[in-house]
Amino acid sequence: MSFAHNGKKSKGRSVTVFIVRVAVLAAMLTVGKLALSFIPNVEIVTLLVIVYGSALGPAYVLPATLIFCAVEMALYGIGTWNVLYFVYWPLLGLCSCLLRGRRLPLAILLGAVGSVAFGALDACVNTLFVAGKLAPISLGNYFVVYYLRGLYFDLIHVISSAVTIGFLYLPLVKVLSAAMRDAYLKRRLRSSAAAYPYVYKREAKLSARDICEGSSQDESNRDERVQEESVG
Repeated sequence: MSFAHNGKKSKGRSVTVFIVRVAVLAAMLTVGKLALSFIPNVEIVTLLVIVYGSALGPAYVLPATLIFCAVEMALYGIGTWNVLYFVYWPLLGLCSCLLRGRRLPLAILLGAVGSVAFGALDACVNTLFVAGKLAPISLGNYFVVYYLRGLYFDLIHVISSAVTIGFLYLPLVKVLSAAMRDAYLKRRLRSSAAAYPYVYKREAKLSARDICEGSSQDESNRDERVQEESVG
């Protein structure tokens, strides 16, 4: 009975930890966007989404990006860009999951291609919203004009994404991966201590004794080397 209770408690704690982590990741996306909102088309959301997908996988990057899109819609209202956001950011996160670690050239390429695709997708979405008002031939012209009008900003987006990813991608992946790995090990340690307290305490005592014996052995070996050197 106690093992089942501990298992349910551990599972509930894991779910809570997961929700908190996703909320923090989504909040970082929102704060990062707001921090650079005064500079047109310069942002770190692309960098963070690629880092999340590469270091944490789809289980974290998908809910984080969806929450980010919902928060953006709550802050700025409803518009054609809502469709763009809910399609582009989760898709970018899924693509970044394929990086699986520290592949900087592919990360920079993904950020650059994604920035170009963002502008093209934006033009597609806005063209579809006026599809009922224009003839088929005019739709093509509308798409081209709309895309070319924002090409300058897309170029800034590509350059800024490439620069931020080039400088910050590897450090952020390393820090985030290490933090998640340490948290996982600590959670497993707490679960073992709760489920098997006697075994855990016994192993802890044995580990402490091994450490003490190892340090004592190292000190004795060091003393022997010092005596040999003094005799020599």
